[in-house]
Amino acid sequence: MVPQNWNGWPFAGWCRSPPERMPAMRILLTDPLACNDVFDAALRTRHPGAITYRWPQMPHDGDYDVLLAWRLPEEFGPLPKSLSLVFCFGAGADHLLADSRIPGNVPIARLVDEEQAGQILDYVAHVTFARLMDDMTRHEDQQVGHWHGADAPRRRRGELKVTVLGLGPIGRRVATGLALLGFDVRGWTRADASCPGIKVVSGFDRLAQAADGADLLVNLLPLTAETTGILSAPLFSTLARGAYVVNLGRGGHLDQGDLLQALASGQVGCAWLDVFEQEPLPSDHVFWRHPRIRITPHIAGIPTPEGGAQSLALCLVALASGTPPPQLVRP
Repeated sequence: MVPQNWNGWPFAGWCRSPPERMPAMRILLTDPLACNDVFDAALRTRHPGAITYRWPQMPHDGDYDVLLAWRLPEEFGPLPKSLSLVFCFGAGADHLLADSRIPGNVPIARLVDEEQAGQILDYVAHVTFARLMDDMTRHEDQQVGHWHGADAPRRRRGELKVTVLGLGPIGRRVATGLALLGFDVRGWTRADASCPGIKVVSGFDRLAQAADGADLLVNLLPLTAETTGILSAPLFSTLARGAYVVNLGRGGHLDQGDLLQALASGQVGCAWLDVFEQEPLPSDHVFWRHPRIRITPHIAGIPTPEGGAQSLALCLVALASGTPPPQLVRP
């Protein structure tokens, strides 16, 4: 059973600290969220053998075992032969998987941060309750001074249908969290999977079935050749009229033209977008001023020093023991 706090939210339990005697592991840190004393201290608490260097104080072609990055800086050239692992300091590793500067024989693992997953659950829960309360109608009433009071239609949580695309660690956390709050949740995955308490539909041939009649569509998929442009007119047409679309995956998942048309027709009632093909989003982009689009600047879930250190420490222990690191996205 998933432990819960007093609000009913799932949370991760305490992890036992690793033993103090551990082989030294040299890590080059390139992500600003990890290049700080707080992360260093958190990592050494969990893996006393960790020796950290910060780029550019150490050059990219220096001698180290693990490279921590969300994406490689443009200045990087060939990586050292000592490199044993690239650790993606984020939930999505598509930037690294597509980077030819990383040798094909170097495995790539990604971050799994329970606190970051909790942040994303908070974000999606916020949007879900906004949809439940029909906040777009409330906002439009406010603009014209219309008092639509007790006669306004209300829905029960169990009547609101939510479809979550992608059931990785974050997708499972979001789906189960919303289900615990009483919403009707379905999950969709590319391949067969299960999620306790959630109806799961698998396969591209059943994508429309998973989204059929959904009042809220949440995208948490990785960006691949198959999932590029998945948020488009064919999928929008299967949703309940006025549905909300939430994109927390990558900007490449969304067909922008199809979204604007769906918003204009009323098929999609509102879009919450946290990720974009170009970041920062240009100030003259049409999304900024669209009345039915809510923009957040890629902040739905921010890696934490403690969660990042714990996830990296597990990878370091695996490397030292000669076993595959957890959460590999490329062996």
